[in-house]
Amino acid sequence: MPPRLIPAKPLISANPKFWLAPAVALGVAFATAGCTDGKAKQTAEPPRTVRVEAVRLVPLETAVTLTGTVRARHETPMAFRVPGKIAERLVDSGARVAAGAVLARLEAEDYRLALRAAEADVRAAQAEMERATAQEARTRDLAAKGHASQAALDQAVTTARAARERLDAATSQREIAANRLAYTELKAEADGVVMSVSAEPGQVVAEGHAILTLATGTAREAVVAVPESRLPALGTGEARVTFWAMPGRTVTARLRELSPEADPVTRTFLARFALDAAGDGLPLGITAQVTVTPAPTPQGGPAIAEVASTAVWWRGDQAMVWVADEAKGRLVEREVSIARLGAERAAVRGDLKPGDKVVVLGVHRLDATMPIRTSELN
Repeated sequence: MPPRLIPAKPLISANPKFWLAPAVALGVAFATAGCTDGKAKQTAEPPRTVRVEAVRLVPLETAVTLTGTVRARHETPMAFRVPGKIAERLVDSGARVAAGAVLARLEAEDYRLALRAAEADVRAAQAEMERATAQEARTRDLAAKGHASQAALDQAVTTARAARERLDAATSQREIAANRLAYTELKAEADGVVMSVSAEPGQVVAEGHAILTLATGTAREAVVAVPESRLPALGTGEARVTFWAMPGRTVTARLRELSPEADPVTRTFLARFALDAAGDGLPLGITAQVTVTPAPTPQGGPAIAEVASTAVWWRGDQAMVWVADEAKGRLVEREVSIARLGAERAAVRGDLKPGDKVVVLGVHRLDATMPIRTSELN
């Protein structure tokens, strides 16, 4: 006997009461949600407080501080004017000497012998000149009486003149020999301090080879080594010099000399800053700190704005800052280029004017659409 089929009940009742009530409830829910969104959109977003500071212009180069030593304005390498073997050196580094003091001596025996030979030549030339002069006088008398020819007289006159010239030459050679003997003693030309010594007794030195350096006078300079990156800062402002050994003492200075060539080892340039009169007589060799302050930014020149380093944010490779438009209560993006970036401050170029309010905190959580109010840093 085949199975009996039972008809299935419909999923939705034919009675409207069963399906109309849920539909109405669902529509009311959607309508309520739509009203809630509309009210949210109509409610204004409260402004966010941002911390800002005013832009100020600064010179591109900051003050540069270099460390060096105090040196004498005049430092003279002392050398013998003749070659020879050093017999004795009478001073050491740091010695104070007076003008005319003997600093060192060479073995002078050879120069004494040369002087004796020159003196002998002078005596021989003197005798020859006296003989020739007497002969000239006799020949002149004989020629006047007709007993000597004019040719003989001319010969006598020429011989006497040559003898006088030889005497002059011999006298000059004697003076040169006397000077060379005197040059075997190295003497100080002025009061000063021996800065360094570069030769010892027993050493054979050439003419003009410096054996010590003598600092003379009271004028002082600060000598510093300047890295290549700091060269543009030199000469653009006033220099102030302070001293580790003398806290609280400051002397003004000016750049007097800058080496045209870098040191092949350190790749630095030697600079000498002349100290003013207040630095006269300072102890030589003490440590000096030279601070060069750049000149102020010229009016109308390129704007170099200084802001906090935290104000700079990046969009890809482009540096940006937020500028607060207080009139509209919004933020404006500004592109900048970094001129100098430090741990706390940054110098930037861009469309920034003195007094612009730049956001300095929380820059990565901001956008141009949110309303803001500003709070300046003290």
